[in-house]
Amino acid sequence: MFENISDALHREMLKLDEKYSGGTQLSDKDLMDIDKMAHALKCIATYEAMNGGSYRDRGRTAGRYYEQDGYNSYRR
Repeated sequence: MFENISDALHREMLKLDEKYSGGTQLSDKDLMDIDKMAHALKCIATYEAMNGGSYRDRGRTAGRYYEQDGYNSYRR
């Protein structure tokens, strides 16, 4: 559930991660965007957990969630 939203959020987070990979100073706007996206991802994961769903193993694709030992983790 909400895989497309989660995927879009992950793509945006990866773009920002690449932007800051060279040691660029984090801007206030990007920090606020990162905070909102992280919060949205956490809320989606919580909603899934409360409704009996979970992120299923979605393969070894970069930037996807996978479930291991009952915990959802971000794999890069």
